[in-house]
Amino acid sequence: MLLIGITGMPGAGKSGVYEVAKRLNIPIISMGDIVRYETKKRGLELNPKNVGETAIWLREKYGDEAIAVACLKYINENLKDKDVVIIEGIRSLYEVDYFRKHKPLVLIAIHASPRTRFERLRSRGREDDPKDLRVFIERDLRELKFGIGESIALADFMVVNENDYDKFLNNLEEVIKEIINNKDKYKNQIIYNIP
Repeated sequence: MLLIGITGMPGAGKSGVYEVAKRLNIPIISMGDIVRYETKKRGLELNPKNVGETAIWLREKYGDEAIAVACLKYINENLKDKDVVIIEGIRSLYEVDYFRKHKPLVLIAIHASPRTRFERLRSRGREDDPKDLRVFIERDLRELKFGIGESIALADFMVVNENDYDKFLNNLEEVIKEIINNKDKYKNQIIYNIP
C-alpha cells in the first residue's frame, strides 16, 4: 500500500484533494476529522479554541504522532485491501515519520498566500474556522508550532492554489497520477527520526 499525504496551512485548499480522489477512485482519510471527532467526544463545542486545544491535548497525551497513530489504525482496519490511500491534513514531521515507518508515504504540500487563505476560511463558514484576522494568525502560529512548516518545506511535491481552482485541481490530479504511476520509486522514503 502507498500513502499519499497532503499538508498545507489552513485554507490552502487541502480539501480539493477530495475531488481529485473521487475522480481517481482513491479512498481518503482526514486527520482534521479525527481531531474534530475527539473534540466532540470530549463534550466540547466545535470552535477554533476547542479544536486547537484538543489537538494539543491529544499530542500531550499520546505523543507528537498521536493523530497519525489513529489514522493508520483506521487505515489498517478499514482500507487494508487498497493499493493507494490519501491522508489529508498531515501537520508535522513526527506524523510523516510515523507513517513512513509503517508504509511508503509521498507528501504533497498545498500552498496559498495568507491573505487568500484568510478570505477562504472566513467565507467557508465551518464551525472551527476563524472569523477575524487575530484568530486566523493565532491558528497559523499554533499550526507552525506543531511543525507544519517543516512538513511543507520537506514535501516531495508542491502544488500552488492561489487563483484558478480548476487549474489547481488539474495540477493536483497530475501530481497524484505521477505518484501512482511511479509508486515503486517511493518505497524507500527518508525518515527524519526527530528527537
